[in-house]
Amino acid sequence: MRRIFIAALIIAAFSIGASAAGGTEGTVRQPTDTIGYATAPAQVERVVALSDSMIEAGALPFALSSASSGAGEMIGAIVPHDDYIYAGPYYAMTLERVGADLIILFGVAHRARRIGLEGKLIFDDFSGWKGPYGVTPVSPLREKVIERLPAEIVLVDGSFHASEHSLEAFIPFLQHFGGTDVEIIPVLVTRFAGDSFANAAGEMTRALAAVLEEEGMELGESAAVLISADCVHYGDEEWGSGGYAPFGTGREGYEKATAQDIEIARTTLEGPLSAEKIAGFRERVERDDLEWPYKVTWCGVYSIPFGLSVLDGLSAAQGRPAPQGHILGYGTSLEPGALPVGDTGLGATNIATDRHWVGYLAMGYW
Repeated sequence: MRRIFIAALIIAAFSIGASAAGGTEGTVRQPTDTIGYATAPAQVERVVALSDSMIEAGALPFALSSASSGAGEMIGAIVPHDDYIYAGPYYAMTLERVGADLIILFGVAHRARRIGLEGKLIFDDFSGWKGPYGVTPVSPLREKVIERLPAEIVLVDGSFHASEHSLEAFIPFLQHFGGTDVEIIPVLVTRFAGDSFANAAGEMTRALAAVLEEEGMELGESAAVLISADCVHYGDEEWGSGGYAPFGTGREGYEKATAQDIEIARTTLEGPLSAEKIAGFRERVERDDLEWPYKVTWCGVYSIPFGLSVLDGLSAAQGRPAPQGHILGYGTSLEPGALPVGDTGLGATNIATDRHWVGYLAMGYW
């Protein structure tokens, strides 16, 4: 069976479109982060081997797994997008369970808030994305999806995708576990205020459901949804905008902040997915006025609820029960600490101290 994984990552940016601005149409997207992410097969294989050994030895700090696997093929997941030396085990434990041929990626548009871009789903116009093992093709179904969406919520901008790293993080692992035959539809999600959130998620669900039905594709075996998101960005050092440290720094603050992350995951992301749970996640983490920081500084404040809404809607459209969420793992850039990757060339793009750390969640849906 070919592995098709629908990786739909949603990013937001203010742009006039790649074809007009940068002429990227038909070209291959090149890697942006050559320090935190892998560019060579040996780097990916080192991270996977280290991650597997830690998982097998029970060496990860938070033993939260609510299931070794769900029933049947995984249909969706939440996966980090931070440096591999910190978040490697959470990529590996999630993406090794993916068995689809088409991947819909919903990603984070980091620049969108700063430039005031809202109400857009950002698509690329590349023919493929380069990774360590070759080029992962963008599915021709992308155009069919775009055709079915209202023009006012669509932005096609390859140049924005070229400078955004949240979806790029998946490519090396998708290639390692699934080969370069896997096809992707990359999407970056911006903020949708008020009723526009439900409207946009509904439009994306209807467009994808129609295309999948037309192609005879089912969630799990043929298609899957990947959501790019890190958990809390915590501390008062080198965050650039005052930071987020409501519990203070040091061990006590760390323990309270990680407990908050886990509680959010347990109450809003785990178990049977529902509109009420998705709304509960938004209530916990998002500020309606888009002030910084958010209520809780997760780097997935828009990609998670949007991607899960689409996953839930696609499941219903295909006559499936509500997706069941299982926590596969949780960790931080402090625990278990940097992977000993040796002289592979992999490194860190930011510091990891008790005044500057990030949480990571590996979440699978069946």
